[in-house]
Amino acid sequence: MKKPILCLVVLLSIIQLKLNAQNYSFGVRIIGKGRPMILIPGIKGSADTYNDVVAHYKDHYKCYVITLAGFAGQPASADVNHPLQGQRDEIINYIIEQHLHKPVLVGFSFGGSLALWIASTRPDLIGPLIELDGVPLDAGIEKNHVNMDSIRKDARNRREKIINATSDYWRHVDSIRHTKKFRDEGIVSLRDLVTDTNRIKQIMAWDDSSDYKASRLMINEMNGLDLRDSVARIHSPILVLGSWIGWGNFKTKEAVEKRYQMQYAPADKVTIVFSEKGKHFLMYEDFDWMIAEMDKFLKSS
Repeated sequence: MKKPILCLVVLLSIIQLKLNAQNYSFGVRIIGKGRPMILIPGIKGSADTYNDVVAHYKDHYKCYVITLAGFAGQPASADVNHPLQGQRDEIINYIIEQHLHKPVLVGFSFGGSLALWIASTRPDLIGPLIELDGVPLDAGIEKNHVNMDSIRKDARNRREKIINATSDYWRHVDSIRHTKKFRDEGIVSLRDLVTDTNRIKQIMAWDDSSDYKASRLMINEMNGLDLRDSVARIHSPILVLGSWIGWGNFKTKEAVEKRYQMQYAPADKVTIVFSEKGKHFLMYEDFDWMIAEMDKFLKSS
């Protein structure tokens, strides 16, 4: 009698896992064992962004590596009103439903800002927070004064245009995105962010496989989000690893670092360290330094 009962329990567990997976529009890859660690990539980024990071941590951390809805081949969310907020809420629900106790939360760039939003919304759920070149307000790095009312008004107008755009419009946009001129310009822009040509090709492949409309909606929603005051609600320790090479208006590391410090000033426990040589994709540009800083932070957190 025991064997049929065991088989039934296993079957019910598999069914429950499938039902749980259907509750989320983001993709998740689970690797390793130990303390939970959630990793969120950047704009249109794949979970593969973190392959080397996961290889380093998988023996001591159970890594939950996210691919956001609409990015890098992950199907888009049905939510066109607040898709980014939807991703925030789904990840929060995932933490609760999977019983992840105080997970380490790692976010890169766009994913770093989303991680800040998650942590400031439910600070009680989150353990140590690691920001890989992610900030509370991207527009506030290059400008001293930002008019958020104007930015949010523009974001609302853009959202309406994106939602109401016709199928012909999206086909036209897609055709432009695959022209040689567009792709050559994309390669030039990415060289400010990452050096290795193979990595650039990989990033462009993720872009190609992303849902362009969904991506535009998510990016537009992020543009209207200001988390500079919200970081005060985060009481877990925060590590910010920054890059300065590639910021157009800045010529020195110290100038960029000052802007980061201003944005994170309301946070309780924050450590900000800048790479001397790394461009934006720190996991490709200055991996050994990045991992050493993360190890040191996690050991003390």
